[in-house]
Amino acid sequence: MTDAEHVPRLIRAAFEDYLRRRLEYYRAPRQLVRSLLRKNGLVYALRGIETADDFAEQALAAHETSSEETMLGNAWQAALAAVSPNSVGGGDLRTERDGTLWIIQVKTSRGQNAGAEAQDIRMLKTKLLSERDHHPGRHNVKAMMGFVRGPAANEWRTYRSKSAANADIDTFQYQYMAGAPFLEWCSAAFDIEVLIGALQPQIRTVQGARRECVEAVKAALKRQLTEEGLEHDMPSVLRLMERRAAKAT
Repeated sequence: MTDAEHVPRLIRAAFEDYLRRRLEYYRAPRQLVRSLLRKNGLVYALRGIETADDFAEQALAAHETSSEETMLGNAWQAALAAVSPNSVGGGDLRTERDGTLWIIQVKTSRGQNAGAEAQDIRMLKTKLLSERDHHPGRHNVKAMMGFVRGPAANEWRTYRSKSAANADIDTFQYQYMAGAPFLEWCSAAFDIEVLIGALQPQIRTVQGARRECVEAVKAALKRQLTEEGLEHDMPSVLRLMERRAAKAT
């Protein structure tokens, strides 16, 4: 098998695992209802949500999006660790290149706010310093922020703090790579349409599980409301949230 044939197989395996995890997520509706009842219900009431069904749909959509982002980030990290030479995954991606150890914070896309960016930089600096502390004889350790998606970029950056809260990371330097240059650096350039096409059987299975999950969550929520002698409307959902919170304390 050539390297060109090997890379897609490893990447596909990482995303097959992602889809297996999504399937497990949708097959636990009772656990999801518990999570939804811990949300801030006032947000949905002020949005104009009137029924328990509408709350279940919108709250589940928000919950699953957060879950998907986390799982997708883990899948990308696993894929990149598998195909990038001399790399290992974990809490971050670590790659050995030409005598330099790169500690890489892998992100799926560039769209975070300034606060999230500062936190990512802080985590990256902490990992870099930890590596140097544990291996004081090793001097060639560098940091990189790698974005799978976004405008192509490959440049050295210096973080400039605009607030006292981020003074600890002021002047921190790191390599910034995004889009095609980052994937090429990781030896992970591939055709996303081919990948999606190859995963269609698993995607359809997850799609069906999601539809069933939405209906199961709606039913489970209304069942709990009925057991508490409540209506199937948003004010009743808020009261159910209060009761569950009181039991948890």
